[in-house]
Amino acid sequence: MRFTYLFSYTNASFWFACTFLFFSAFYYHPNMGGEGLFFPYNSVVWIAMALVIPLAIWKMLEQQIVRVPAFTSLILAMPLLILLAGFVVGMEQPLSWMMRILAILLGFSVFYLFFQFNISRRDIHGSLYLLCSAFIVHAFIGIVQLLPGSLLSTLIPNVGSQIPIGMFQQPNLQASLMATALSLSVYLLSAPDFHGRSTWVKLLPIVCLLLSSFVLLSASSRVGLIGGSVGLVLILSARYRLLKRRRQWALGMLVALLIGGGSGLIVNDGVVRAYSKMEQLGADGQDVRKYIYRIGLDIISDKPLLGHGIGSFQRVFHDKAAEYQAEDSNFNLGVSFSHPHNELLLWGIEGGIVGLLAFGFAIGAVIRQLLCLGWQRGGAMAGLLLPIALHTQVEHPFYISAYHWCVFLFLLFVLFQPGCKSFSLNLSSFSERLIKGLSGVLLIVVLGFCGTSLYYSYQITYIVYSGEAKVSDLSSMSKHPYFSDVATRYMLASLSRTEQLSKGSAITLNYAQWMETYLKNKPNAGIFVDLIRVYSYLGDFERMIVTIKRSLYLFPDQPLLLSVVDEVLSKDK
Repeated sequence: MRFTYLFSYTNASFWFACTFLFFSAFYYHPNMGGEGLFFPYNSVVWIAMALVIPLAIWKMLEQQIVRVPAFTSLILAMPLLILLAGFVVGMEQPLSWMMRILAILLGFSVFYLFFQFNISRRDIHGSLYLLCSAFIVHAFIGIVQLLPGSLLSTLIPNVGSQIPIGMFQQPNLQASLMATALSLSVYLLSAPDFHGRSTWVKLLPIVCLLLSSFVLLSASSRVGLIGGSVGLVLILSARYRLLKRRRQWALGMLVALLIGGGSGLIVNDGVVRAYSKMEQLGADGQDVRKYIYRIGLDIISDKPLLGHGIGSFQRVFHDKAAEYQAEDSNFNLGVSFSHPHNELLLWGIEGGIVGLLAFGFAIGAVIRQLLCLGWQRGGAMAGLLLPIALHTQVEHPFYISAYHWCVFLFLLFVLFQPGCKSFSLNLSSFSERLIKGLSGVLLIVVLGFCGTSLYYSYQITYIVYSGEAKVSDLSSMSKHPYFSDVATRYMLASLSRTEQLSKGSAITLNYAQWMETYLKNKPNAGIFVDLIRVYSYLGDFERMIVTIKRSLYLFPDQPLLLSVVDEVLSKDK
C-alpha cells in the first residue's frame, strides 16, 4: 500500500492530531455508565482534543499566518452569547455550568485551530479516509457485540445482550455514528480526487459501507435509521452526476449497501423494533418524548426571554412534570431526567431567547456556508452533518459522547474550509514563547484533570459494585469537580451506615442535610429513598412524611419508592 496517496509528510502534526483524535474512543474499562467523564473513553477524547491546541498553535506560529473561516462572526457569536447567558440569566449550578461551557469553548478552540494547519484539499480528503478507517473499527465492534456471548469484553463494552452499543454503551450513539459513516463513504466515493487514490484506499469506503449498513440496520434505532436514510438521500442526490462517471465503483457501493443492510435485517429484528418505536410517536403511543417536549415548551413560555437559569433544568422540569402527572393518571415519567432530549429545548428552558439566539447564529452560519458551496458540494456536506445534528434534537449525544462532538466539529471544519481568509502575524519572540507556553500548560491541565477522571471512573465503579468503600478514596474523589456529588454521596452513606451500628446521629444528620440540598436542584428517586430511610432512622417522622409526599408527587408509582414507603410506615406504626 502506497501511503503517499493518503499522507502528506509536510503536515505530520496534522496527521498525528487526526489519528489520535479519530482513534481516541477505543479505550475501555468497566464503568458505572451515565454520561460525560463516567465513561473512560471521554477522558481520552478530551486529551486528544487538547493535544490539537499546541500542535496547531506551533504550526501557526511557524507559518506566521492565522486563518479564519467564513462567517466567523456568526460562529463566534454562539460561545460568546452562551457565556453572556450564564452571567445575565444566572447560574443555578455554577460547577455544572462551568463544565458545560469549558466543553463548548474547548470544542470551538479545536475547530478554529484545525484551520491553522493550513492543509490542502487533498489532505483534508485524506483525513476523511482516516476517519473512515476509524468508523470501520467502530462498526467491527458493533458486529462483535451482535454475536452470542461476551466476546472481547475486557477490551470493549460487551455484556452479551446482542445489541450494537459500540464503545459508547448506547445503541443510538452507535447508530448515529454508523449513519454518518454511510454518508461519509458515499462522499469519498464521489469526491473529485477519488480516482487518484490507490486501490486499497479506494476500498475503504466500500468496506465502511458494508459494515456500517449491517450495524445500522440491526441497531433498532429510529434516529439512526432516519438520519442515515435522509443523509444518504441527500448525498446521493447531490453527487449523482459524479457517481455516474464511476459506474463500477457506484455498483460496488450499491452491492455493499444491499449485502450489509440485508444481512443486518436477517440477523436481527432491529428495523422491526425501530418501526414499532416510531409508531409510539403517534397520538396514542407510549413514547415519553412527546410529553417531555410539551412540558419543555410550557416551561419556556413561563420565562421566554432569559429562561430559568443555567443548570435549572432538572428542578423546573420535574416540578412542571409533576403538575402534568397530577392531572393525567396515565402519564408517569418514572425516572429522573437530566436533559429534555433536545438540545435547543434545553437552552430555551435555561437561557430563554438569549440561549436560543446563540444556536441561531451558529445554525445560520452553517446554512449560509452550505448555500455558498452550491448543491453538489453543499448538499453532500449537509448529508454528512445531518445524522449527528438530528440526534441532538431527540437525545443528548454530546453529553454522553465527546467523540461525537469532536467528529461533528471536524466535519464542520471540512465544511468551512472553502472561503477561509488568511492574515499575517507579527508577534514578538516573547509573545510567541508566551502563547506556546500557555498552550502547553493547557494540555498539562487537561491531562491532569482527565487522567484523574480515568482513575476515578474506575474507582467509583469498583466501590459501587464491590460495596467496599474506603473513606480516604472517596474523600479525595469528592474534591474532583466532576465526581464531587457521587463521591460525597457514597462517602456520607458509608459513614452513616457505620455510625448507625453504634446508634449515633451526627454524620447521619449531615447526610440528610446534603441530600436535602441536592434534591432541591436534582430530583432523584434513589436519593429520595435514602433520605426517607435516614429520617426513619433518626425518628424524624414529620420530615419523613414531608419527604414521602414530595417524592411521590414527583415520582408517583415508582416501584422502589412505594416499597420503601410501605417499609418505613409499617415499621413506625
